[in-house]
Amino acid sequence: MSAVGGAGRWAGCGLAAALMMASVATAADTPAAKRAAVPATIIIVDVQQAQRESLAGKALISQRDHYQQSFQNDFNSARQRLQVSDQDLARQKGTMSQEAYDQKVKDLEQQVVAFQRRTQMAVRALEKSTDNAVTELMNVILGITGEIAGEMGATLVLPKQQVVLHEPSMDVTSLVIERVNRRLPNITFPVPVVEDSPPAKPGRK
Repeated sequence: MSAVGGAGRWAGCGLAAALMMASVATAADTPAAKRAAVPATIIIVDVQQAQRESLAGKALISQRDHYQQSFQNDFNSARQRLQVSDQDLARQKGTMSQEAYDQKVKDLEQQVVAFQRRTQMAVRALEKSTDNAVTELMNVILGITGEIAGEMGATLVLPKQQVVLHEPSMDVTSLVIERVNRRLPNITFPVPVVEDSPPAKPGRK
């Protein structure tokens, strides 16, 4: 089972878009003359760093990896059992009737299909739990970033990944992480629920 929690699973781009949309919306509601008279105050946030280095972010990764490893161990054991069954069946081929052999082959094929289906359902369950935990963390990061922007009178918040050069004092990432740690020191990773899909029903004769 491939890792689920790469950079693509983190919703950093979502926060970046939300921050930029909020800034644009604020500018759109301000009369043109007033916008021209008020200089923009900009702050910068490294969203990915806040996710990665906050206590809740670290807990999220640790819990996700725990479930992923547990699933992987189960899959490896099931795969080995199927391989042994396949080898045993090959050795028994000459000791049973063709009809009995064909039935055993069919049974083994059904076990393989069930194994593949359960693997897919486990991956989906882990992805769903990861998404829920990430959403909780991102909501806190977004809320705190908005608070800091208000306190500093910032009229524009930019994600650091989209900034080439900036004054170091504009970067409030460490402050965001500090407040996230106080407000959300841990995070509860939802237990992945693997719901096996029912086998396909045979068609009517």
